[in-house]
Amino acid sequence: MSTTPSSWPSRLSRAVFALLPTLPYAPSEKAGCGGIAIGATNLTARARADGPVAFRDASFEIPCGCRAALIGPNGSGKSTLLRVLAGLTRAESGTAHIGDATPRTGRRRIAYLSQRPHLTAYFPVKLRRLVQMGTYAHHGWLEECFHGDQAVDQALERMGLAELSDRPVHTLSGGQLQRGLIARAIVQGAEILLLDEPYAALDQSSREIIDRFLFSQGQHFTVLMATHDPADLARFDRILELRDHTVITQKACQGHGHHHA
Repeated sequence: MSTTPSSWPSRLSRAVFALLPTLPYAPSEKAGCGGIAIGATNLTARARADGPVAFRDASFEIPCGCRAALIGPNGSGKSTLLRVLAGLTRAESGTAHIGDATPRTGRRRIAYLSQRPHLTAYFPVKLRRLVQMGTYAHHGWLEECFHGDQAVDQALERMGLAELSDRPVHTLSGGQLQRGLIARAIVQGAEILLLDEPYAALDQSSREIIDRFLFSQGQHFTVLMATHDPADLARFDRILELRDHTVITQKACQGHGHHHA
C-alpha cells in the first residue's frame, strides 16, 4: 500500500498562497495631505526613452484641495507630465512628489484617467467589477473585497450608472465608461485625480455628471486636469501651461467664484 506524504514543496506552496492576500498591492504611506499635494523640481522627461524631450526643468506646486488645469497645444507634453506624476513614465532627471512620497510609492493616493481609456475588445468584466477594482489598492493581490459593496453601490449611483452595473464594459458608451472610471476612483478614495482631457468626446449628460463631482463644494481631493477648452479655465484655482518645453504656473483665474485651495 502506497502513501503520499506531505512534501515540503506542497507545504511551502500552501504557506505562500496563505500569505499573498496579506501582501499590499502598494506600499503603505501616510494618509492625508500636508499642504502640497503635487510638486516637481527641475523635472525633465520624454514620452519615450528614444524620443525628444517633452519638457525640461519643470518646477511647480499644487496645494492640497486645489483644482488645477494643465493647458498647452497638442504634442506639448501634457500627457507625458501626467504619466510621470502617476508613476507610469520615468523622469529623465529632477524629482516629482505626491505629498511626501514619490509617484511610485504614493500610487494609492492617485487615480489616473488617460485621454482615451482603452480596453481589449470584449474584455470579460462587468461595470460593477470594474468599479470594485478601486478597492484593490488597499488590499492584498489575491484578496476578494466584497466588503466594499456599499461603496461600489454609492459610487455607481453618484455617477448615474446604477442601472448599468451588470453591463459588460465593452458595451458601454465612451461617456459611460469614463464615468465608470471616475466611480472606480471614488471607491479607491483617491486623494489626487490626474485627468487627461476627461471631457473629450463626452455627451452633455456625462459631462454634467462629472462636472458636478469634480467642482462641487466640500470635495477634499486635488485635481490636475489637462484641457483644451478655454471656457473651462475660469473654474480652476491654478493653471499650469506647457510652453516651449517648460511649465509656466499661472495663479488664481479671474472670475473664479469659489476657490478650492
